[in-house]
Amino acid sequence: MKNCWLFVCLLLLLPFAVGFAQLDIKIDAEKDAYYKTLTGPSDGWVWLPSEAFNDNGPQPDGDEDLSANWWSAWDATYLYVYEEVTDDVVNQNSGTWYANDCIDAKIDPDIGVDDQTIFTFTITVQDSGDVDPSLYAGIRNLAEGWTTAERPTYEDYARKLTDTGYVLELRLKWDWIATASKGPISPDVGNTYGFAIMNHDNDEIGRNGSVEWAAVMTDRVWNDCKNHGYIELLAENKIKYVAENLREPANFNATPEMYIPAGTGVSRKSAAVEGFGLSQNYPNPFNPKTTIRFSIPKTQHVTLKVFDVLGCEVATLIDGTQAAGTHAVELDGSMLSSGIYYYRMEAGPFSAFKKLTLIK
Repeated sequence: MKNCWLFVCLLLLLPFAVGFAQLDIKIDAEKDAYYKTLTGPSDGWVWLPSEAFNDNGPQPDGDEDLSANWWSAWDATYLYVYEEVTDDVVNQNSGTWYANDCIDAKIDPDIGVDDQTIFTFTITVQDSGDVDPSLYAGIRNLAEGWTTAERPTYEDYARKLTDTGYVLELRLKWDWIATASKGPISPDVGNTYGFAIMNHDNDEIGRNGSVEWAAVMTDRVWNDCKNHGYIELLAENKIKYVAENLREPANFNATPEMYIPAGTGVSRKSAAVEGFGLSQNYPNPFNPKTTIRFSIPKTQHVTLKVFDVLGCEVATLIDGTQAAGTHAVELDGSMLSSGIYYYRMEAGPFSAFKKLTLIK
């Protein structure tokens, strides 16, 4: 009973975690102090190396040809992105936006809606004062157009050239992130959304290839949500990047360690071996079945249990030895009442829990 009560206390305190502090981030193509506190994909900093290329072109000729550091944050009003791109040839000479050097990012605003509508935002690089002004795209939602009367202005994005490439910075109001059938997003700690990042490369006059963060390394993140990874909003304005798909458990990036920035104190080669993971269930909300995926680095004893809001155990999904790797387990809520539940995983030194919702 004591352990049950302690667990309830943790659940009750979770909504009050610091997540809504209004960030003082200036959109000026300069790296703000907040981004310097981030450590890797677990809290908002993603490294996109040349090896992270997708199927719309050949691999770039090394990190000098194309690579990027992506930092992000959130508060109650905005999603913030700051990116430093290494690119040996910077071009903005095509009338087709994705054939220029640019950010091309995708958001699935509601993974519970089973359709393929995707919110797309992009910002192209400014090459020089000689570029046709029509090619200065600003921030655009190219999937369906902006669904709200208000939309980004010059105050919401900035860009500059550097000696090694360029910098792009932007902020998006959560109210803008919507499609005809999904959104707008109401941010909260623990929320998850489908996500994919691409940087396109124009070395001559047209797209030569791209680097990408996603669950499936394909250009078709633009029209298939099942290729996306996902982000989770964390406390203290941080964002977790998980290169796994919440719609299709079989879709996950087999080498997520390549996205870990160098010099962070985390070994990229050993990250996949050393790491544990507990993914958000999908679908969520669910009725009556949902899938929970987890990963462990070596064969060991694992428990995965489900609790109600009072901290009482309602189901044991796993209690035994599991082999190293990624596993998926199904929860059947047919015998449970509608409401909020929590699932908790314990394996060796690792312990984590997440919230799920059953709606009948």
